Amino acid sequence: MNQRTKLWITGSALVASAVFLFLQTFILPNVPRIANGDQGIHLSLAARMLDGQLIYRDYDHFPLPGTDVLYFVLFKLFGVRAWIAPMMLILLGVSIAWLSLKLSEKVMSGPIVFLPPCLFLTLPFTGFLDATHHWYSALAGTAALLVVIEKRTKARLVWSGVLWGVATCFAQSAVVGALGTAVFLIWEHHRVTQRGHLLLQKEACFIGSLVATVLAFNAYFIWKAGPKQFLYDTVVFLAKYYPADTFNQWGVYMADPPSIHSYSQWPNVAAFLLVHLVVPLVYILFFVRYWRQAGSHPEEPWDRLLLLSLTGLCLFLSVVHSAGFMRMHTISLPALILLVWFLKAPFKTERVLLRGLWAMTLGLAIARPVITQTRWNEFLDLPTGRTAFADYPVLYYKCKWVSERTHPGDYFLDDPQICFALRLRDPSRVPFLRPTEYTRPEEVRDAVQELARLHVRFVGWYASLENEIADPTGDHLGPLRAYLREHYHVAKKFSNDDEIWERND
Repeated sequence: MNQRTKLWITGSALVASAVFLFLQTFILPNVPRIANGDQGIHLSLAARMLDGQLIYRDYDHFPLPGTDVLYFVLFKLFGVRAWIAPMMLILLGVSIAWLSLKLSEKVMSGPIVFLPPCLFLTLPFTGFLDATHHWYSALAGTAALLVVIEKRTKARLVWSGVLWGVATCFAQSAVVGALGTAVFLIWEHHRVTQRGHLLLQKEACFIGSLVATVLAFNAYFIWKAGPKQFLYDTVVFLAKYYPADTFNQWGVYMADPPSIHSYSQWPNVAAFLLVHLVVPLVYILFFVRYWRQAGSHPEEPWDRLLLLSLTGLCLFLSVVHSAGFMRMHTISLPALILLVWFLKAPFKTERVLLRGLWAMTLGLAIARPVITQTRWNEFLDLPTGRTAFADYPVLYYKCKWVSERTHPGDYFLDDPQICFALRLRDPSRVPFLRPTEYTRPEEVRDAVQELARLHVRFVGWYASLENEIADPTGDHLGPLRAYLREHYHVAKKFSNDDEIWERND
């Protein structure tokens, strides 16, 4: 295959990927789907930044501010629009798919290099279509790996460190993924018998550029909020209170599989099973094969494969303490590349499995867009633009009910998706409340004070705030419940038992 043909095929594949993702993030002809999930939190917080507030100083959130800053810049350029998050999902998916193709070409050859990006797009990426901080971190981390996959010169290590620093500015856990490169440099040093000072120089270039990038990006926020508040939100809170919710604990691994009773979830079931079967098993299998075959099969690019495996294993370790399926999806790419590398062997079992994976990706490439375009959906004309509520009937009825009774700029407590979609303002310092130690007593007191000071008309109250109280001693929402009972009444109850409370006066 000549270079021109290869470029044409690659370009066509990327265009097809963009079309595939468009059909899942927009309802034809061009209506964006509602920004549900974690992305709604970042979008609502970025809108607060646009209104003059600043993370850590005026509101609290534990990630480093990369995602909020990115959406803030996009809002400044294009306005607060509903299409921004789904468009970013398309850019994210196509970019990571292209990077995965380039990584695959470093360890394999032939048409098989297109399988890892196809697997990635049709399974883990579309199984977690949420433009949240994890995916932006994954994009930067994948680029950082690609920079050093061939050579580890000082210049390449500096650029890789910068990219890992960018990844960390979206999600602190990315710094664990960067350890894969640091460990690989030690292995490479001993394998080729380099001088000790060269290893120190390379590690300094890599780690120094990573640390410098993180400090430079966060310096403004540290200055404005103060070092103490910055460290509390990004370090202390994560260590002490983040694990209070069950979805941030060890037991969440494989604990919440997609339902097999809804046909629209069947592709997500396939993604869930593949990711959890492959990660981390494929890394264990690779290290066994490396130990047994590295000396007898010199034709394989063992150094590149080892760097890929160490990085993937470290990424898995970065989420293992709370390895829900969403986090597992975002760190699965190195494992998918290794899986395909395993299956390129010319044996019958491998050939059958390889054909099965190709067939599955082709089927999902057709099924996923068809499901998205044909399942239940309704539309609303909102302050952020016309929006589709595909497969989210309760959220549709909530937005419709609240939109008929509020105006942009009004206050609304405890629903970041609705706050963003309707351009409402959240009076609290935190984007949502929980009946666990995750929500601190001072945050509840602040919410009550703001409700009283601003005479907030509507409060969203999730059913989970009542039925997920695992430890009553960790539930600090009592003062807020008492204030609601005294000054509010239930104005609307939805089919999932979520409620909207309205102020009495």
